[in-house]
Amino acid sequence: MRIITKNAEQTIKFGEKFAKKLVGGEVVLLVGDLGSGKTTFMKGVARALGVKQIVNSPTFVIMKIYKTTPATTYKLQAIKNLVHIDAYRSIDLPKLENIGATEYFGRKDSVCFVEWGKFLEEILNFEFRILKVCKVCFRNIDENTREIVVKRKKLYNKI
Repeated sequence: MRIITKNAEQTIKFGEKFAKKLVGGEVVLLVGDLGSGKTTFMKGVARALGVKQIVNSPTFVIMKIYKTTPATTYKLQAIKNLVHIDAYRSIDLPKLENIGATEYFGRKDSVCFVEWGKFLEEILNFEFRILKVCKVCFRNIDENTREIVVKRKKLYNKI
């Protein structure tokens, strides 16, 4: 799926639309350059899940966990935690375990979004059993316009 957004509000609305398809247990890798819309997209996801806090990049704290409020869509009611991780500093498995991130991967009551997800993709390939993984790629077209491409796939642990 490919979409072009012309401003931040359209990117937020796309995040809301994306979130309404979540069922819990997903790990979503957000990939793109600085300022390409990853955090703006997250604001829409959080809005759809009923998060009341201000959503911003977890760059310095590495991981933020937002509690969701019951949504009107039945499948979204099962999601209690929105986990927002920043992997810009090339997070490895021990760091993910130390901050408690791995406890949320694949949990039916949680969804995990990883900004700078390209750094985490290989870890997911080799360290975790079957996970529902989706990659969302962001690209700046101009100052306000973004291309967003959603790639759904499952990553399997090599045996």
